[in-house]
Amino acid sequence: MTSPLFSTPGNTVLVTGAGGGIGAAIVAAFLSNGANVIATDANQDALERALAKVEGGEKAVTMSMDVTSEKDIERVMDAVAQRFGRLDALVNNAGIKSAESLLSGDKAKIDRTMEINSGAVLLCSKLVVHRFMKESGGRIVNIGSSLSSQGAVFNYQAGGADYCFSKAVVHDLTKLLAYECAPFGINVNGVAPGIIDTPMHGRPREETEARHAGRIPLGRVGSPEDIAGIAVFLASPASAYITGQIVHVNGGMLMNG
Repeated sequence: MTSPLFSTPGNTVLVTGAGGGIGAAIVAAFLSNGANVIATDANQDALERALAKVEGGEKAVTMSMDVTSEKDIERVMDAVAQRFGRLDALVNNAGIKSAESLLSGDKAKIDRTMEINSGAVLLCSKLVVHRFMKESGGRIVNIGSSLSSQGAVFNYQAGGADYCFSKAVVHDLTKLLAYECAPFGINVNGVAPGIIDTPMHGRPREETEARHAGRIPLGRVGSPEDIAGIAVFLASPASAYITGQIVHVNGGMLMNG
């Protein structure tokens, strides 16, 4: 029997970027814990394909959503209010990979990376707080990046400098939001994945393992499910006294303390 401390039965959860590997795994984990899940992605076809591959994925409510559009986010929130009447948790997982240099990179590409990876975290959080959580509390979980947030772009394959910048902003934004949201009973935390085997890498797992496993104390790259569990934990009663924290999930590749 699952402990009520670590489950989310009956809760309503909105997950952005659910068409990717980590997003789909997060959706599946919440569904298996009894939550009502609204799975969103900018690409509806990719979203439905991703959830078709995960157990229980058909139980999620799928909706297209542009995380940079206030109008589009409000459209989804209207649907959530009509169907469920509440939103207990928001998982800001949407993001794009980029490889631009800050000094010589394409400004439009850098701006787009910042808008989707960090600006949208603030926009979605703000709208959800004011619409659903200011009176009844809730949880916000932001997906950052373990290595990239440390500016490790040249040490490991952690993305471009603009990607690293955007994820560092997510980590700081998580702490700032945690402070401002605390009086409303809203916990805000971040999850910082290490090297995770997802389609975003664009290569077979074996190749990723060969390149990176030797640098990871646990001896393997992560799976999307390694991230999903901590996301559910941060939305569950077990994390009631945790806010403003960035939880690194990287097999020991980076040890903070």
